Amino acid sequence: MGSTKDKKKTELTDTTFIVCDVETTGLSPHTSRMTEIALIKIRYDEIIDTYTTLINPGQHIPAGITQLTGITNEDVFDKPPFEEIAKDVLNFMKDGESDNVIFTGHNVGFDYSFLAESFKRCGEEYDFNYQTLCTCKLARRILRKLKSKSLGNVAAHFGIKQKRRHRAYDDTLATAKILSEFLEILQDEYEFETIEEVIKFQNTKIYSGENRPAALKRIKIELKDIPTDPGVYFMKSTSGENLYIGKAKSLRERLSSYFRHNDNLSYKIKRLLTNIRALEWVITDSELSALILESKMIKKHKPRFNTAIKRFRHHPFLKLDIQNEFPKVEAVYEIENDGAYYYGPFTSKGTIRQIYKTVYEEFKLRKCEDKKIKASDKNSNCMYFDIGKCSAPCTSTISKSDYLTEVEKVHNHIIGSGKNSAVGVIKTLMLDYAENEEYERAALLRDRLHDIQKVMSYQKVITSAINDKKIIIKCDNEDKREIFFIHNGKLMRTITLHRNDDFDQRDAVEEITDIVESLYFSLNKFAKHKFTQEELDEIKVISNWLALNRDRNSFLEISENHNVEQLIQFTLK
Repeated sequence: MGSTKDKKKTELTDTTFIVCDVETTGLSPHTSRMTEIALIKIRYDEIIDTYTTLINPGQHIPAGITQLTGITNEDVFDKPPFEEIAKDVLNFMKDGESDNVIFTGHNVGFDYSFLAESFKRCGEEYDFNYQTLCTCKLARRILRKLKSKSLGNVAAHFGIKQKRRHRAYDDTLATAKILSEFLEILQDEYEFETIEEVIKFQNTKIYSGENRPAALKRIKIELKDIPTDPGVYFMKSTSGENLYIGKAKSLRERLSSYFRHNDNLSYKIKRLLTNIRALEWVITDSELSALILESKMIKKHKPRFNTAIKRFRHHPFLKLDIQNEFPKVEAVYEIENDGAYYYGPFTSKGTIRQIYKTVYEEFKLRKCEDKKIKASDKNSNCMYFDIGKCSAPCTSTISKSDYLTEVEKVHNHIIGSGKNSAVGVIKTLMLDYAENEEYERAALLRDRLHDIQKVMSYQKVITSAINDKKIIIKCDNEDKREIFFIHNGKLMRTITLHRNDDFDQRDAVEEITDIVESLYFSLNKFAKHKFTQEELDEIKVISNWLALNRDRNSFLEISENHNVEQLIQFTLK
């Protein structure tokens, strides 16, 4: 198998994960047998395919196991034995697009050992040999404060709901979603780029205060002395040069991650830790403030390790560049201050592909890579026009007004809720799968449907980034609230309220009233801003944060119908 051979490092985005869970008649892979198996194929954060079936174990299912799983002897009586599905399982695990297949599970050794023994009993023709990744091991290293690292507890930590516990498909789906959460944390907080780093990390010795890494001794700082507040940290050289600048929701947790697993970090991070001689930080009142400050500091100091350490980008958007004379649709990972329509962020690239596929097939917007086109009847038609997928605005085959009518149809398809909208198309397809008893495929589309519906519930705030928007954002921490006042896309003021300080709260009401009246209810409300480059960067940071944190914090887009009292009430409630 490609996953066990020595080869060059494999990017996480090029890795295929086969997430598995099995139900069995007992605990021993030698004397017990499988009664159910579920497999979910994931390429990074997208579910590619699913496979699940009950299995006739050829032996009695004990009453205690039936009570735990709900699987009875009658349920498996007419189901295939493992020998009959062995070839299907192996074929499912192969990935035509990648040799980099990782077998994944929660307490993965249990599931792997049962499959390995089952294949061994089938004969030598079945070669089952994969590298494994265990989400339980990852939980022990990433969720150190979580008391129990059981599947149910980790799922609850991430807000992942399970309909049935101890059933193979439901447990596999929960594990797949946990894996997606962990991969995001590993790339964002640990700067991991490859699957080899993740595999190595899961076996890392967990740091204890008795065995302090060399880098931690060198900078003469105790982890317990680092504050738990959000903020920005600066890793410095002997000369005081800023080698790396980063932000954190919790400075202690973030900085601890560098030192707890020092022996198993990526090569680039090891090089960074070898060079640092001092560590400094600035506390901020919220994660959003930390992001804004981090962006400013990186552009000011240009730390060499910030460009050397690659950051993955998640949560794709669909972009309709309506500021273009002949707009087109594309997938992007950042919001720009360019007047385009942005739809997202979606939690899965699969959702993006589903919508894009429909737009591609049902509408005739241009597909060419050109950012702009100059229409002329002297241009020749392209392949897309020849196959009926494009209206060829480049050859003046369609008028600009008719083309923009098609653009409007695409916009309505994406944000609408009718039968022919993106939501409607997926809902119809999902119901078709359910009627044909293809429940796994229906469940996959159900998740994509939920993804779209959640995005569209706040889409109005994201469209055209936040340029020309008047918005108030409030970010809550344990003992404080930071409030951001945005006027026509520009961050004008921030203030912080301390929860347990009545004097501070009373004093703040007067200040908030002055800000609200000045920004949103005076002549200033009509002002347009000329943005500096720093302010444009700030808009991008706020836009992306606002999109990705819609469920955790509060914002208010101010309309002509709001009054001063309503805005003040929003900031304080």
